[in-house]
Parts: sequence; C-alpha cells; structure tokens
Amino acid sequence: MVLEAKKTVSAPAVWTWLSITFLWGTVFFASSVFMLKISSSWLEQGFFNPAWPEIYSVYAVYFFVLFFFAVSAMLVKNRQDPRGEKQTKRQQEVVAGKRETVFVSLAGSIATSFFFTIITALVFSVSTALVDMTVDFTVPVILVAAGLNIFAGLAASILVGLVLFVLKKI
Repeated sequence: MVLEAKKTVSAPAVWTWLSITFLWGTVFFASSVFMLKISSSWLEQGFFNPAWPEIYSVYAVYFFVLFFFAVSAMLVKNRQDPRGEKQTKRQQEVVAGKRETVFVSLAGSIATSFFFTIITALVFSVSTALVDMTVDFTVPVILVAAGLNIFAGLAASILVGLVLFVLKKI
C-alpha cells in the first residue's frame, strides 16, 4: 500500500478539523498537565497537583475550548483558501518527498505544543470556579512547562514523520 495524496482539490470537512484538533489537543492537554506538574515542582513555585477526577472535569471545559478552536481555525482557513488548494499541494509535496521527511511541520509542532500548554494552564485557572480545586500558576512555571512541552511536540512530529516514511515504503 503506497501512501498517496489527494489528487482533487477540496477544503477539509468539518469532521476533519474536529478530529485532528481533538486528537492533538488531547495529546497536548495530557503532556501539558504533566509538564505543568514538573515545572511547578522544579521551580517550587505556585501549586499544581490535580487529581484524576479534577483533570477529567477540567478536560470537559477544555473540550469546548478545542471545539471553538477547531471551528474558528476552519473558518479562517476556509476564508484564506476556500478550495483547499494550498493544503492539497502541501500534502502532495510531503508524500512526494519534496518537503519534510522526518519532522512533519516542525515549526507547527513547536508552536502548537507551546500554545496548548498556555491554553491548558488558562483552562485550569478558569476551571477553579467550576471545579473544587486549588491551582496557582506563576508565569515562569507556565513558560518553563511550555518550553518542556516542545519536546512532546517534537516527539509527535517525529512519530508522524516516521509513520509517513513507513507508509511510503509499504
């Protein structure tokens, strides 16, 4: 089975936007929680040690944030590239080996992992009004966690790149 890119041009469906956003949003939510715990402990600042039920409750709020981001990103992208021509061209170049081979969207992985750590910290902070828990972040804790979470983004990028590499060889 050889991996092929779409030949016809069409904008990604709503389901595609939602599924990709929820997949990566959930991955980065989990890695962000882990990195925020580590960062808070290392810097000995603030307080962040949520229990599993608290994490699940906050994820319920985070779910709606992800939904909002997916729909917003889709609307912005559809306004800039209504037919999805740029995305289709990029997919074809990746599959043809003209673009990234190991790191898939390196800059995007770095930005996404950093950004989602900040979003996770904000959602935890806002959720304290809804969930009975204590969260106290300092800016350095969030920034160190976001920096650490870049490693999760790079790992995800490498994993996707390796999957594409293997699929091209099959």
